[in-house]
Amino acid sequence: MMPFLGTIVNFAVVLVAGILGSLLKKGVPERFSSAIMSAMAICVIYIGVDGMLEAAPPVSEGSFLSAGLIKVLIMILSMGLGTLIGELLDLDKQMNRLGAWVEKKLNHGGEQGSIAKGFVSCSLLFCIGAMAVNGAIFDAIGKPDTLLAKSVIDAISCFVMATSLGIGCALSAFTLLIYQGAIALVGFFASSFIPAAGLTYMSVTGSLIIILIGTNMLGMTKVKTANMVPAIFLPLALMWLFPVVL
Repeated sequence: MMPFLGTIVNFAVVLVAGILGSLLKKGVPERFSSAIMSAMAICVIYIGVDGMLEAAPPVSEGSFLSAGLIKVLIMILSMGLGTLIGELLDLDKQMNRLGAWVEKKLNHGGEQGSIAKGFVSCSLLFCIGAMAVNGAIFDAIGKPDTLLAKSVIDAISCFVMATSLGIGCALSAFTLLIYQGAIALVGFFASSFIPAAGLTYMSVTGSLIIILIGTNMLGMTKVKTANMVPAIFLPLALMWLFPVVL
């Protein structure tokens, strides 16, 4: 299949689902949308847990560290250092600032903060994690299967979230297009240079953040997951500290 097909489909279905959901915003009773969102939050947590439990890459026979231990060490270092970088950059504030700008341009008499909340929430949900990163890289080499499956999940989530949060959810499709498109472009030119182990560690680390997105959706936590985004990419640098995995 042609490169970037999965990214294009993912963008299109999220945009359409978000628009359709926003049109039904006032037609869906809050108790129904709340119940469905809780159910979707559990599904998001499951996706995160499933990705987190991905098997660790094999290590050389002479390694004094087990594959599982290396995986845990890289996850811990990536999450710690990545979150620190994100806090220093205050990515959460920047994303909310962008969402507020979008809201100022488009929200005429609507519920204050709804567009920004929908934009930020959906952008994070659709862009962070194993399927977004791995899927975009595989999509670059003409294997869109992962992103096509992700498109179905994203479409359902976006439609449901848009019934309560509005058009901001549809606008997150553009964040998805830029984010996954950028990764796909990098993957297109550098896929032969990125170790398979690095992709695995990126997926596992991103899955940890997906779990927090799910607990945020349930109201159990209020973690600024946007500030953890740098952690997804740190494994590519940190794994060089453990040459046994290469």
